[in-house]
Amino acid sequence: MLSFFPKPYPDEVLYSVLARYHIRSGNTGPKLTVQELFNAKNAIATADLPANLEALATNLSLISQITVEELIQNHTLYRFYAAFLPQERSQQIIEAMRSGDGGGIHDKVGIRASLVSVPRYFRFCPQCTQNDQQIYGELYWHRLHQVPGVLVCPHHAEVLQSSLIPMQGLNRHAYSAASPDNCRSHQTDAPFSQKALSTLHGLAQDAYFLLEQALPSRAVTWFRQQYIALLIERGLATATGRVHQRDLLGQFLSFYGHNLLDSLDSNVALQDEHNWLTGIVRKHRKTFHPLRHLLMLRFLGVSVADFFQVDRSYKPFGAGPWLCLNAAAKHYLKPKITNLTISLCCDTKKPVGTFTCSCGFIYCRTGPDQTEAETRRIGKIKAVGSVWQQELKQLVEVERLGLRETARRLQVDPNTINRYVKLLDLQPQWRSHSETQNSVATEVIYPQANGSDDRKTQHRQTWSTLRSQHPQASKTALRRCAPATYSWLYRYDQVWLSQHSPSAQKPVYINNRVDWQERDEQILAQVQEAMQRLLVAERPIRITVSKVAKVIGQLALIEQHLDQMPLTKVYLDTVAESIEDYQIRRVRWVARLLDHRGESVDRWKVIRIAGLSPDYSKTVDKAIEQEIFVRSTKIACNLLLLC
Repeated sequence: MLSFFPKPYPDEVLYSVLARYHIRSGNTGPKLTVQELFNAKNAIATADLPANLEALATNLSLISQITVEELIQNHTLYRFYAAFLPQERSQQIIEAMRSGDGGGIHDKVGIRASLVSVPRYFRFCPQCTQNDQQIYGELYWHRLHQVPGVLVCPHHAEVLQSSLIPMQGLNRHAYSAASPDNCRSHQTDAPFSQKALSTLHGLAQDAYFLLEQALPSRAVTWFRQQYIALLIERGLATATGRVHQRDLLGQFLSFYGHNLLDSLDSNVALQDEHNWLTGIVRKHRKTFHPLRHLLMLRFLGVSVADFFQVDRSYKPFGAGPWLCLNAAAKHYLKPKITNLTISLCCDTKKPVGTFTCSCGFIYCRTGPDQTEAETRRIGKIKAVGSVWQQELKQLVEVERLGLRETARRLQVDPNTINRYVKLLDLQPQWRSHSETQNSVATEVIYPQANGSDDRKTQHRQTWSTLRSQHPQASKTALRRCAPATYSWLYRYDQVWLSQHSPSAQKPVYINNRVDWQERDEQILAQVQEAMQRLLVAERPIRITVSKVAKVIGQLALIEQHLDQMPLTKVYLDTVAESIEDYQIRRVRWVARLLDHRGESVDRWKVIRIAGLSPDYSKTVDKAIEQEIFVRSTKIACNLLLLC
């Protein structure tokens, strides 16, 4: 049991509280401190998501009312990460922080696999340190300042500075407290423009909100649904949820700029179809770093608070159930429909809703619905159903109503009534009258269509005159000049028309053969440019012939005619990667990534982040050993230089 424990300051990270305990305890070594705190000499000093907190709370039970839940929620970065994790994963992290050894916490959160780097040194705000010294008489590490992606203090809008204390020191069990000696403020040139500084300030405020609020857990798919709804409102996605990826990438890059995104380890490339921005609006198969969620929300113009409070599922036809518009049904104009399918109009690109009722009536209309009156509108009837057909039979054969009255009763067009009367083989009272009128019309029209000899002579003269005026014109061109004359002659004097019309002209063949040498040079240039884009992608992408062909949009050409482009074929054969080559390149990429983060290059880290299968080859294993050796040698040389 502990005899005393420092009271945590506002927004103080637990690491800082334990560091202040170490100073006040007078312990000569860090292992003695962790033994007193956690009853274990091998406890690791972790700044963001510490573990074994149940043991710490037990040791504090006699002198403090602080609970494990309070430590996790108020003095670690748990809330920042948990906001965008599913409930099951969040609970696993809490359990690991309670009693685990911390080995799997960062893997569950996704920190190790993320390209967003963790700060290498504890950071501080110069104005905050002055205030802390005046109010508390000492400095401490603020939790918010250690959040990845927070580069500006949200309270003072001042760029954070790095201290002299590394997040992961050489002694993994030692806690180092903040002090004026290791938090020396220094004047530097402004690293960001005023616009970028404003954006970073907003992101810091969003991160502060996440740390201060216990937000409800959401399913991974929920975030994509919200993003799609917001993208539809901005015209960056269709009503069916298909995202205009190129437009999204262009506007996103224009909004933030490459320099700012680089500083946040979140840049995207227009040519890289596997970038994180494209993935975050697709079906989520993995979690994304909270910083990237915050970037997405700020781009879409939505605050973090509003985002979690409002369900923005896109509903162009409102919330169901929807009205049944079957006038033959007893539930006409009542909300009985629960089956709605939304598609996209090929011409207008607007949402089209297909409503299916249990009575068999199916109708559709183009949306979105803007007024209440539009909810009662039918664009097209796809099926009428048995109830509607029985009512039609009743009105036509039993009540013997007229065509228009029947259409009025069933709220459809008269043509629809006629179509279903014929389909169902009904005997309406208006059919005999209609047939009589048609027979009379035939008797009146057809005798007149035979024409007289004078009319024949007139049309022949007109056609002959056209031929003499346009001797080079084709039969089709003459027909356009006198369509009425041509129609009459074709119907009543076809033999004469055929004899006095120009003969069909043979089409002129144009040689459109491809200059394959020129095409080869053009495709080779495109392939070389695509290779450069693939090699600088955020994550390694395997270089294959089909992948390069897809990037330049010439998959069919390369698949079918690669043999006719020898220069391109030789180049692709040279750069194409085998699975083993691709694995080695991933290993080297992971080693550089860990080196950039300031982490040690361990075998298990390389295998996990590179996603290597258990049966990787000896050549790949040799590449892993080489990277570990090179990094360890580099660290040893640096230590010798420091000595």
